[in-house]
Amino acid sequence: MPSPQQMPGGDRVRRGLTGRSAAAIAAFGYLLITLAFTSPLVLHFDRAIPGDGFDGWQNYWNLWWVKVALVERHTTPFFTDLLYSPTGVGLLFHTLNPFNGLASLPIQLAFGLFPAYNSVVLFSFAVAGLGGYLLARQALGSRSSRLAAFVAGVIFTYAPVHVAHLLGHMQVISLEWIPFFVLYLLRAAGGGRRAHLPAAGWRDIGLAAFFLTLVTLCDWYFVLYCLIFTAVVGAWYLLAVFRRRAAAPTAWRGLSAVAAIWLIWAAVLSPLLWPMVREASQSRFMVPDPAQSRVLSADLLAFVTPQGFHPLWGEWARAQGTHFTASISEHTVFAGYVTLALAALGGWAGRRRGLRSAAAPSSAGPHEPWRFSGPAGFWLAVFLVFFVISLGPVLHIGGRTALLPGGGEIPLPYGWLVRVVPFMEITRSISRYDIMVMLALAVLAAWGMDWLRRPERSRWLRWVAPVAGIGILFEFLPAPYPLSRPDTPAWYHTLAADPRPGAVLNLPMNWDRPGYLLYQTVHGKPLTAAYISRDDPRTLVERAPVLQHFRRLGPDIIALDLAGQGQGVLADLGVRWVTLDRYKMPGGPERQVTEAIARQIFGDQPAVYRDERLTVYEIGPTVTRTAYLILDTGWGPFDPTSHTRAFADRAGVIVRSPEQGAAVLRVVLAADSAALAAVPDGDAFVMALALQPGDNRVTLRSREPGQRVVVRELSLLTRGESERVGRRFDRR
Repeated sequence: MPSPQQMPGGDRVRRGLTGRSAAAIAAFGYLLITLAFTSPLVLHFDRAIPGDGFDGWQNYWNLWWVKVALVERHTTPFFTDLLYSPTGVGLLFHTLNPFNGLASLPIQLAFGLFPAYNSVVLFSFAVAGLGGYLLARQALGSRSSRLAAFVAGVIFTYAPVHVAHLLGHMQVISLEWIPFFVLYLLRAAGGGRRAHLPAAGWRDIGLAAFFLTLVTLCDWYFVLYCLIFTAVVGAWYLLAVFRRRAAAPTAWRGLSAVAAIWLIWAAVLSPLLWPMVREASQSRFMVPDPAQSRVLSADLLAFVTPQGFHPLWGEWARAQGTHFTASISEHTVFAGYVTLALAALGGWAGRRRGLRSAAAPSSAGPHEPWRFSGPAGFWLAVFLVFFVISLGPVLHIGGRTALLPGGGEIPLPYGWLVRVVPFMEITRSISRYDIMVMLALAVLAAWGMDWLRRPERSRWLRWVAPVAGIGILFEFLPAPYPLSRPDTPAWYHTLAADPRPGAVLNLPMNWDRPGYLLYQTVHGKPLTAAYISRDDPRTLVERAPVLQHFRRLGPDIIALDLAGQGQGVLADLGVRWVTLDRYKMPGGPERQVTEAIARQIFGDQPAVYRDERLTVYEIGPTVTRTAYLILDTGWGPFDPTSHTRAFADRAGVIVRSPEQGAAVLRVVLAADSAALAAVPDGDAFVMALALQPGDNRVTLRSREPGQRVVVRELSLLTRGESERVGRRFDRR
């Protein structure tokens, strides 16, 4: 077992003009490769973004919103009232990646959103490559081959897992700060071999905390990856202590440096961390259905299935990918055959004393090494840890999980980790752990290439290295990369010039569409329904009638007269414009039901705008408003089979009324429901209400504490019906 001196942070890359010049040349090389890999993006830099026309528009909106929040409104970007109007929505658990919004802000102000978005793409890929290059130089030592380090950067930044998420996941392509954090974490940990921490050690600690902060401002997923990587570093040190007790003092100093990094990070980000921890302890909306982690786990065969963007075998690879459970951006984890061969060579060569002596300081002292000891062994451990985690809770092979006799599944450690690691259950896309798999493979492959490039090798072996580098680029090549062009209807440009206040209700809305965010960057009006990373149940989309009708393509449990009350409800929610987009509902029940509900609400009212794509209705200020119901807290999800909602013990209902008056709340229960603590009225239960203008909160309770009540319908009775029930209350 290696001593802590042999951690891959013990040797420092030589500083000076030569090293900096080489790094600058490497960065320029990565920029050129990025231009080739994203081609033809450079020809459409100011009018398109790379991607498939879906999630990319959400990240496009993110950049716009950061500008609006900071420059125009001078407020925090972590809450917006422009989405899910009128309540607004918090963005703490949304993939906002504020670093990109801040970094690209000058470009956005000077040239617009498209150049800002595409500049983030070029920056992320080029800087990620530079980070991989510097990390490999650190791991191999200052006398190692610069070509080997450059290829390590190529493997990390152009790995198919990275390129696939260019389809629209800006937060995932912004992985550039991970290798910088790893680099300075290992340098800080390697400084533990001194009796006291010198100034350089504190600088490394500060830089590691700085880059960890940048990692956080790009994607919280990556923070978890860095935490697990740190745990591997800690375990490596503890194993060193176990194998060689004399290493204990230096090990504890190294671990203290690691702890200091995370403490500084926590202090710097406490204004974000504290509200997120508080929110996660009180709510569960940010925790995805566990079934999603099974679907979005890496398939074992996907690691050796070529990526689907290749110009030669891409079509074949996409056909193979249909057997996997996730979409192309989530199932693409191809490691590359040349990369795997070089990494295997690096793992073999890394255990040899000749290579270890070049990578570890001579002050390590004599000890009995075990197989794969030293830095190469550390990176093999990193590879294995993240490879196993990326496979998810159960093993997938060719899209199948029933791999044991009788249809049994093979459980994997992720299923245990998600229960013991705080907040790990919030993650959804498990295959993304492959990012760290590729980082480890990049370093190991660099060892293999460096072994090939050593002076004592034969000439033909030394030439294998550059050929292998070209082979990696060829395997990873995506050409041409798909582009997304905006499809914003012309009417939204007209709306942008309309000074009147009001929100836009975009239809259809039976599921959230990021294209509506693109349109908002043009018109700037609030959206009643929107699209964020984690649906927040506190918005009104799932709780208010009319919105529920469009969401469910039918009623929820709240009874409402759409013809008589529909426009009044929408007006009360601040909606002025209702747009039906036929391009987004080409046919079937989605279009038929959505248009039928709209006809009930607007009747013969003429549209204010109509073309082959859009129909736009406007809700005027003179619409009659009546009292209506909104679901409050405590309700379970809507059951589309039984058309019911349930609650345990108690749940709330809001009666929103424009005036003072009397009303009766009528509750119809399912046959298998427990009784309600209210007055029976035939097949229902009723509650007499004295309404005040505004929101009137009513609590429904089960007759016996803790019982499960299943509700089929909630309705607010008319004045005449409420008087009838009122007389019944008087007789009782």
